[in-house]
Amino acid sequence: METLKMIQSRKAVREYSGQVSDDQLHEILVAANASPVGMGRYDDYRLTVIQDPTVLSKMTGIYEAPTVIVVSVKEESASDEISAGAIVHNMELAAEDQGLGANYNMASLESIPSGVVPDGFKPAFALTLGQTNDIFTPREIPLDRIKTNTVK
Repeated sequence: METLKMIQSRKAVREYSGQVSDDQLHEILVAANASPVGMGRYDDYRLTVIQDPTVLSKMTGIYEAPTVIVVSVKEESASDEISAGAIVHNMELAAEDQGLGANYNMASLESIPSGVVPDGFKPAFALTLGQTNDIFTPREIPLDRIKTNTVK
């Protein structure tokens, strides 16, 4: 899929029809690792892939997603949520490029059971993932959706 068409097609998916394959997960993790991270401090981030039904059943607000990927940042970090946002965005676009449903999810962060996220890290974003029956079609995006000032 062409990048701009994919961006125009993306949407929050909240209904899932099946688990992602290992190959699909691999592509999503490649996209995460290709993300820009402030000052190149990749050690300040952790990805936690949750597919265990017991752990998922304890989490709220995940729409019964079969996979949740949590992006965590070092606890003492003040502004790393910005880079975490870039990581989760890359993963979402990679998922949707493969026809998977995905949704940014911050509502579930408080419900992640203890011991799931590595010590010394705090969850910043989560991404719910799964197969979907939704169709991704490009839509017209108005250029005045976000007001723009141009200085030449």
